[in-house]
Amino acid sequence: MPGPTQQDVRNTFDRGLPAQTAVDSVIVVGAGLAGLATACELAEQGIAVTVLEADARPGGRTRTLRHPFADDLHAEAGAMTVTRHCHYTMAYLRRMGLDTEPSDLVDTDFRYYRAGRRIRPDKIGDHAEELGLSERERDLSVPGMLADYVAGHNARIGPELTEPNWNPTPRLLELDRISVREILTRRGASPAAIGLMEPMFLEMRGGELESASAMAWARYESGPRSFSTADGGWYKIKDGTDTLARALAGKISERVCYRSPVVRITQDAHGVEATVLDRDRLRTLRADRMVLTAPFPSVRRINLSQAGMSATKHSAIRRLRYASVLRIFLQMRKKFWPEERLMISTDTALCTVRDATPRQPGPRKIIECWLTGWPAQAAAELSPDGRLDFALRELEPILPGARENFELGTSVAWDNEPFTGGAYILPETGHGELMPHLARPEGRIHFAGEHTAFEPNGGSMNYALESAIRVLIEMSST
Repeated sequence: MPGPTQQDVRNTFDRGLPAQTAVDSVIVVGAGLAGLATACELAEQGIAVTVLEADARPGGRTRTLRHPFADDLHAEAGAMTVTRHCHYTMAYLRRMGLDTEPSDLVDTDFRYYRAGRRIRPDKIGDHAEELGLSERERDLSVPGMLADYVAGHNARIGPELTEPNWNPTPRLLELDRISVREILTRRGASPAAIGLMEPMFLEMRGGELESASAMAWARYESGPRSFSTADGGWYKIKDGTDTLARALAGKISERVCYRSPVVRITQDAHGVEATVLDRDRLRTLRADRMVLTAPFPSVRRINLSQAGMSATKHSAIRRLRYASVLRIFLQMRKKFWPEERLMISTDTALCTVRDATPRQPGPRKIIECWLTGWPAQAAAELSPDGRLDFALRELEPILPGARENFELGTSVAWDNEPFTGGAYILPETGHGELMPHLARPEGRIHFAGEHTAFEPNGGSMNYALESAIRVLIEMSST
């Protein structure tokens, strides 16, 4: 029996979720947004639900850092933005009584740092030769390059690229065999132009453009969430992204078991079991169903030999790759740079440098160094103190005075987080082959999380919440 479509899920959510008449008990693995939303909805219907979370906090990859910063400063280490198009996120924010405010990623004083020089986007033409732009690109602005190499070509792919319900056609699957860099090169973009456009491709930056699927990228760039076409409707959750997860977890606090990593999953015709490491002992829980929301890198650590899953599901769990992201946060005693909302795309290992606290009061600020791809993988091998030293050494030529004004810092290397293993899914070439198997239920085990979204891109709180609603519909109809 085919599962619900994207539109089915939206319609059902808006009308009201169906009753769970055939389920008495559910184990939810993971207290990220998908797991928490699933558990909250089940608990409201009186279902006996237990949430098993390996970490000591709720939220998964929504993570607001408040320690070790002074003056109530905080910074986002994971998910950061919502848009007015994020239907499920906005609905849960309203339900939890939480507000939004403008995102720090829009309306910035954006600059490029190339070959030791700060360059304004509107002055690219003045530096065309030293940047290495081709003859035809020297009269183009960066928005002009995006219009020429991205939007114009994507518009000619066909209406299937922007269909509300994602359904990859043969033509789109052809794109899935091509990398983002390859298709941009085919369209005539020089390496220099690709480097100038790359900061706008937020969802692709956690890996290399050489491996990212052109199909997934084209879908993202043609939709309302694209950074390169941001319309001002980008927001952040007021007081920190973690407030949503904490609000959801507060609704079911007695049902959430923290520091309870699942080490084995089994199922039979009558139920499903999860064995957890509970301090210094193993404990096994049994329920009618399970909702597995943990990212696949962490699922690879679980023994699934008796889980009754298909070979295609095992293959998808092994193959799905996640973006490499390392975020380093440096508390500065004062703002010593001229820009009000600093954001710099660099050609150094730091990738992106930005003021992570442009709207927070007080003299102190937090500078974030946002590393992706191979630089993130390399710096993740350093000790926590080593990462701070590395960032300050690389940052000083970009922001002179950084070391003098530095007070303290911290970092999050998502590749090294044992229960996540990456920042968000990186849809590589061939991702279309994996998609039918990522969300498909396996017996009594259902799958949720941003990696199981209808769309070929992850990195979205909205997709995580949408997946929870999809699972609830699946569960009520089987």
